[in-house]
Amino acid sequence: MEPLLWLLLPVAAASGWLSARYSGRRRATLRDGQNAFSEHCLQGLNYLLSEQSDKAISLLVDLVDVDEDTVETHLVLGSLFRRRGEVDRAIRIHQNIIARPSLSPAQKANALQQLGIDFLKAGLLDRAENIFLKLAETGRNQEHAWRYLASVYEREKEWAKAIHAAVRHQKASDSPQHVRIAHYHCELVEEQVKAGKIEQAESEAKAALAVDPDCIRAYIQTGDILSSRGNFNAAVKSFRKALAKDRHFSPVVLNRLYKTFTKAGTLADFPVFVRKNTDCNTDAAARYFLVRVYKDLGDEQRLHELLYKEMERKEVSPYIVLAYLEMMRENTSGDISASFAALEKTLTSRLGTYMACHCTHCGFESNLIFWQCPGCQHWGTVRPHQNPVEYSWLDSE
Repeated sequence: MEPLLWLLLPVAAASGWLSARYSGRRRATLRDGQNAFSEHCLQGLNYLLSEQSDKAISLLVDLVDVDEDTVETHLVLGSLFRRRGEVDRAIRIHQNIIARPSLSPAQKANALQQLGIDFLKAGLLDRAENIFLKLAETGRNQEHAWRYLASVYEREKEWAKAIHAAVRHQKASDSPQHVRIAHYHCELVEEQVKAGKIEQAESEAKAALAVDPDCIRAYIQTGDILSSRGNFNAAVKSFRKALAKDRHFSPVVLNRLYKTFTKAGTLADFPVFVRKNTDCNTDAAARYFLVRVYKDLGDEQRLHELLYKEMERKEVSPYIVLAYLEMMRENTSGDISASFAALEKTLTSRLGTYMACHCTHCGFESNLIFWQCPGCQHWGTVRPHQNPVEYSWLDSE
């Protein structure tokens, strides 16, 4: 019953407000209607307290017809039901309000906005789109209309429309949308790459950087496109820019660089690049890729030196520990080698459980990078932890 009690607050507040509002020559005229309103409110509260939600909603919706001042009360009530997850009831309330012929333009716009949010929450995207487009055309609540339209197009993956909506939202408000718009362009990059339209993909990546010069995703995508074309030098430059923009993404970017140097046949130059462009003392990912390169190059002396030095650290990347166990397994035999193999297998099975990434806005954690947080839906807020031991998801990129 307690979750229902908080629904009573707007009703009680509206009842008190209405009682105080009527005075002077209207007091005698409206006394009977006001008493009827109070009686209905009390009956509605009784229904809520006895958890008869359907009867309470029906009665409170009927109150809209008593006086236009109850519209705001019902807007609040509908919003509260939507937050509780009872979207169908919220829709009923808001549709009933909109059906009133005597609504002021502002009241109708507010009711339409709430109904559009109801449809969006219910996954009825076509209906939500129609309502928000109607609001945008009327010139009322434009900031909210375009913001919610962008959300609709996100869910429909209509990225060109989402860009248009976000640009209009930015113009109608003081809220910068450059990060979101850049990611919309990056989504188009992915679509164009899958379709084999590489030139269009490159154009979208440039558009993303024109909107947001700090969009690390666009630098990474540009590097991927250039690398796929065999333009390795230009790809390395793009990846280097990404690395300079945000050091938290060094595991992702260094993984791309490692593959690019390998495809270019210049892997022997990679250790020099890593030491020049990263801080190996603080960046565990950089040291991890040095381990991989030394192993690929067959440089046993440097590999052993680096691994032994790494194992002396207070915190060690699990991937480096895995490389150490592999080295020990290969350099031993019999039961000792089998023991290292068992440890290696156990650690490998645990690597996927690390929550190596987190959202800086809502705290959502994952072992993969999401460019849009699944928790709060914000763009560009998920990044690797600063904790140097949690880079276990490197091979997933």
